[in-house]
Amino acid sequence: MILQNQSTDLGTIEISSEVIEVISSIAVEETKGVHSLQNNFASGNIEKLGKKFRGRGVKVDVQEGTIHIAIYVVLSTDRNVHNVAERIQQNVKQAVYNMLEVNVNEVNVHIVNIIK
Repeated sequence: MILQNQSTDLGTIEISSEVIEVISSIAVEETKGVHSLQNNFASGNIEKLGKKFRGRGVKVDVQEGTIHIAIYVVLSTDRNVHNVAERIQQNVKQAVYNMLEVNVNEVNVHIVNIIK
């Protein structure tokens, strides 16, 4: 899925949704109170092969120029859950905008577990 297709004097710039997944996962992991991102089947199998899969726990949906991101996260018990979820939303939106100059329409945080 291609997010952006811009033409310049030198050629075309295309941004894949996988790029947004990687940027988002880094932003989530840097948020205090986050224990980890939730693995899915594909990321678990890729990591078993010895490769680091950076898009795990993040799902990006791009439709008609709008970006919707779903984050599946495991939190630590020593933080306020609501505050951490809001910081995740802010960090992801800011990171994507800073790196791609693209606005994210929606960031949904799904708290899968809380670990001590």
